[in-house]
Amino acid sequence: MKWNKKFGAVMLATVIMAASSPFVGHIKAEAAGISWPTGQILPSFSKPASTLDVMNLVSEYRFDAEGNKVKHDTGRLESSGWLAQTSIDAPNKLMVYGPYATDIPAGANQAYFDMITDNNTANDDLIVTVDVRDNTTGEVLASRDITRKQWTKVGSYERFTLDYNNPSTGHELEFRVFWYGRAYTKVDAVGSIQQGKSDENVLFTTLKGLVNKTQPRIYTYDDNVRNEDGKDKWLNDLGLGHTDVEDNWSLITKYASEIKGIVVYDDALQDTVNLATTIAAQSGGIVAPPSLVSKLTSAPYNLPILDDLRGDFSNKLEVYQYLHDHYWSSLTHNLLIGLSPGIKGALRDYATATGAAVVWLNPSVPEEKTLLQSFFSDMPAGSGAYMGWWPDEAIGVQAASEYGISTIASDWSSNLTVFGGADRTVNVKPIPNKPALQNKIYVSLILSDGDNLQYMEHRFKKIWDSANRGTVPLGWTISPAMVDAMPGILNYLYESATPNDALISGPSGFGYTYPNAWANQTYLDKFVSISNDYMNRAGLKVATIWNTITGGINPNVGESFAQNAPSLLGLTGQNAGSPITIYGNSLPTQGLSATYCYSEATIISEINHAIAGWDGTAPRFVSIQSNPWDVNYQMIVNAVNNFSSNSDIVFVRPDTYFQLMRENNQLPVDPSTVVKQYEAETDFKHDTGAVSGSDWSANVSGNKAGNMLYANGDNSIPAGTNTVTYKMKIDSNTGKNDNVVTLSVRDKKSGRTLASVDVTRNQFKANDTYQNFSLSFNTPSASNLEFRANYLDKATIGIDNVTVTTNVGKYEAEGSVVGHEQGRLSGDGWQATPSLDAAGYMLTGPDDANVSIGKHTLTYRMKIDNNKGNKDVVAIIDVVDATTKSVVKQEKITRSQFASANQYQDLSLSFNQTKNQNLQYRVWYADKATITVDNVKVN
Repeated sequence: MKWNKKFGAVMLATVIMAASSPFVGHIKAEAAGISWPTGQILPSFSKPASTLDVMNLVSEYRFDAEGNKVKHDTGRLESSGWLAQTSIDAPNKLMVYGPYATDIPAGANQAYFDMITDNNTANDDLIVTVDVRDNTTGEVLASRDITRKQWTKVGSYERFTLDYNNPSTGHELEFRVFWYGRAYTKVDAVGSIQQGKSDENVLFTTLKGLVNKTQPRIYTYDDNVRNEDGKDKWLNDLGLGHTDVEDNWSLITKYASEIKGIVVYDDALQDTVNLATTIAAQSGGIVAPPSLVSKLTSAPYNLPILDDLRGDFSNKLEVYQYLHDHYWSSLTHNLLIGLSPGIKGALRDYATATGAAVVWLNPSVPEEKTLLQSFFSDMPAGSGAYMGWWPDEAIGVQAASEYGISTIASDWSSNLTVFGGADRTVNVKPIPNKPALQNKIYVSLILSDGDNLQYMEHRFKKIWDSANRGTVPLGWTISPAMVDAMPGILNYLYESATPNDALISGPSGFGYTYPNAWANQTYLDKFVSISNDYMNRAGLKVATIWNTITGGINPNVGESFAQNAPSLLGLTGQNAGSPITIYGNSLPTQGLSATYCYSEATIISEINHAIAGWDGTAPRFVSIQSNPWDVNYQMIVNAVNNFSSNSDIVFVRPDTYFQLMRENNQLPVDPSTVVKQYEAETDFKHDTGAVSGSDWSANVSGNKAGNMLYANGDNSIPAGTNTVTYKMKIDSNTGKNDNVVTLSVRDKKSGRTLASVDVTRNQFKANDTYQNFSLSFNTPSASNLEFRANYLDKATIGIDNVTVTTNVGKYEAEGSVVGHEQGRLSGDGWQATPSLDAAGYMLTGPDDANVSIGKHTLTYRMKIDNNKGNKDVVAIIDVVDATTKSVVKQEKITRSQFASANQYQDLSLSFNQTKNQNLQYRVWYADKATITVDNVKVN
């Protein structure tokens, strides 16, 4: 074992200084330019410099076989590759040729061909010939025959390589696959890797981390950027100033004063690159490969060697044991980074900047799992994060979950040290108005993988930039950790989102975890609570929960989310299927109808499968998830268009989807409006009735008339307009239309009844089916409220719960499902003005069929340009039956009713909903003043 034999004294002093710091496990903001406030999962970086140095770290040039940059003489598109099959496709032709790339560097390069075959044992026939051709000169630079038995496996892609020398930059190179027609062959991609470039990448990536630790000043353009989001896309979209660096080595000189020296890793044991990264972060150095030591220690750089790991370890376990024994105690325990030693760039800058321990341990190997657990056992359960990726996804995420640690997938993230320096205030867009609930099939489409920060940085950007984005409703999974890691990008998404784009949370909260595997409920509750905070700040109202990739949600997990994530509208489960489970009487959860669609055809097929057998008597909810690595935006549009002739199918955003599901299950449509929820059987006193399942029930034969519920005095209900909703059912809604129960709100302090309503038999829509009955009331200050249900001994009545909300519905005036005859969008509202508009309805809709029986108050938030001069009627607000157009309640609004000009004011209209009917909330414009409507609230 090793103890820094060459510079032991220097390194020992460094470690002792770090270990004696009061910020053990916490980065010192004043020393590092990074802040890590308590409760924040990932650190904040400083604001980026006004002009960033952009380094080119591209080492790989990849071309998808099914992409538009290559061509084909035989074969056909098949999912994510190009396929040729015997007896189907023409033999002795080029499956793949092109792309005539002119940007591949001159000199030594290695071509690669990622291919599948279905049988590698039948014989050893020649299957394909691959080559690299210089189209500028017509010369074949290198060629290779590949026979059947050269494949070591079947059914999954295998890489075949070919070394070649590019004679000159700017020549048109093509990578060709010639198929002989003797075996099933599928090509995923062809490409080229610049030999030796990865050695430089580790050097310049750790330089970036070291420099950006103080202030983000370096941005990198790497393989992922080239293949997905484009070199300058994020820089330009985020308004970041930047300039290209012609020679990356010039930055060693530019930032020489910030570089203490180099830490050399051992080529013979690649895991030492992770130890070198950790040591360099602690000592103010950068990581150097052996091949560059001579150059770095000579003029003009003259960098000292801080540590040389060559020959010091015999295996990877020794490397990480040494890291644990000699460094772990002085490092942050909030974060552990898992990074393959083969990744020389990408997330390695973040590891350098944060100073977190970097490991690559496989939990499927017993000795490595034991060592990994020694790290996990020191991390804060419920809030600790493992950042990067795993040798095996399921085994790794499971191992972390067992210790209450979540995974933030990010191994190929390129520029988090820049993106982490943006303002963390997120400007969330409100959810558009939902349509009225009807007996329809509601379909929600979702793109997966948004929990992965590198996907968000790269592949996501490519899909988000689709020219026709917004054509159809779509849920885009993202990571709540973006609040810390890339808040500027999160804000950009909201700024550029269309009304059809919904951002939702990927699995399973602020990080990827399997909640079923959390043995400690307290830690799980903490994780869910923190996730709720992050999701709420990120504006994410729907989350996907994964358990061993395809497992269902355990009841304790569902209850934890119901209790500790009250801002959520609903959860999707990664298990396929569509049963709906409601946890805590407040949170609907549904397994996805399809977990991973990989083509347009599979989306259509899965929807058809999920809607089969629907009889039209009740809404059906179908949620379909697609894989963004195989499915592009146009495929989703095409799949939606496939059902355009079926008026029973309505495609909606995932958040709207759960709003409708909540409404269908008698839950508050907006959980943020919930003030209090009371269980009928436990939170009240009772003069009559008994417990029946989850209800408090009273029946004619066994109970007398009297208060089923009373005496739950509550002084915590806020002053102002509120709504109380009773979730009830009846045994029979036919026959004599008796008054069966009276609902009321009483202020125990004053003895005054604030509101009451009689509920009759025929007001129930169906037998033995829950239905909401509501009362709008005005809460006096310092009141002590009692919610009562007086049973009249005429029917069997069951009450499940009683919920108090600030409102039961809200419609933005400018949003969808609200109609307009006059006016136009103006800022955050809908405006009509005399110079442009005639008299008429500036607001109609939304044909709401689910307004509960009871007493309601509509609040129209409006403003006027001039409230002086006369008492003209400037508008009429009303509620009408959408079917018969008969007016339920109406009120004229005069100029003088506005207290001031150009200031929003609430104007109210109370009405009694006595029968089940579709309602419209209208504003008639009188053409006498400029009127703007912000929204309409239903209480």
